[in-house]
Amino acid sequence: MTNLSDFRDDELDQILDAPGAVLKGATLADGTPGALQFVLETAAGAQVFREAQEHENDFVRAVAEGLRDRLTAQREAEAAARENPASAVGVAQAAEATRKAATEGRPDPERAADEAVTLTASAVALLRGRADDKDVVAYCEWLLRIARQVAGAARSRTGGLFSKRVRISDAEQAYLDRLAGAVEG
Repeated sequence: MTNLSDFRDDELDQILDAPGAVLKGATLADGTPGALQFVLETAAGAQVFREAQEHENDFVRAVAEGLRDRLTAQREAEAAARENPASAVGVAQAAEATRKAATEGRPDPERAADEAVTLTASAVALLRGRADDKDVVAYCEWLLRIARQVAGAARSRTGGLFSKRVRISDAEQAYLDRLAGAVEG
């Protein structure tokens, strides 16, 4: 079995960041979602993450638990910063906040898809070189499941207001195809 402790911090970041990037890419594949679509797709993604915490593959389960632990640590750090706001003030933090505000306005569907595909390809390539084959296959299948579940969670219109609704739009299918290509290497 492959252990997360076998990877350096930067490698572990790739492995842990890919599922979130896949979820974001699938959510935005159709453009910026409406409120209901966003809720449905986020809930579908959360369900896949919850299921992964009980996955039959130990590596996928470890990644899902690592994501949960990372999120818990982030929430605790944010709570500590709220309790003591002076601890979060600094030149580096202010510069980072300014950079983030300048680059992260409205969500960019193409950029999100590109980032997800690139991160997925690099994480899978990393795993192919160092992980057990069954762990790589399970991780790849999990990433694709996240994307499929999110893309199919809310029906999309194929055109204007009175157009037909489909489970997976052409843009979502194109994203799924690109992601599958990244997984196949």
